[in-house]
Amino acid sequence: MTKLKTLLFLSLALVAGCTNVTSDAARSVYPVTGSSLNTKALFSAASEFFGERSYRCDHEREGGILRCYRKLRDLYIHQTRAEVMVLPDDEVHVHTLYANRWDEGLIPGELISKEYTNPDVLAFCEHLKAQALGECRLRPESG
Repeated sequence: MTKLKTLLFLSLALVAGCTNVTSDAARSVYPVTGSSLNTKALFSAASEFFGERSYRCDHEREGGILRCYRKLRDLYIHQTRAEVMVLPDDEVHVHTLYANRWDEGLIPGELISKEYTNPDVLAFCEHLKAQALGECRLRPESG
């Protein structure tokens, strides 16, 4: 009976796994001086930019959110994916840009870095500025 309990415990441990979510600093996207940045134009630019970097983007029409994600690691025992979300803010023509990293699998959270910066988000902000579409600024609550 002890072997059966041990086998059951190990089976549950394999199925249960660990899920850890770490976030990058949130950014506000403002139109450049003298222009306006509408949601459609920003979502189009983001879909194209992140699509070129192997992200899959989906626009949630009900919530008005653009979600882009890609797999960073896809091992049998552990998967990691990056997620970028763009959503309209309460202010006129201001949007919020969030980035998260999802780790799921058998690697305990203590072994995964809690610090996360998505270089694709930084590159997207530079792209917006170079195209004179918008400018990213760190949100005050993000540090």
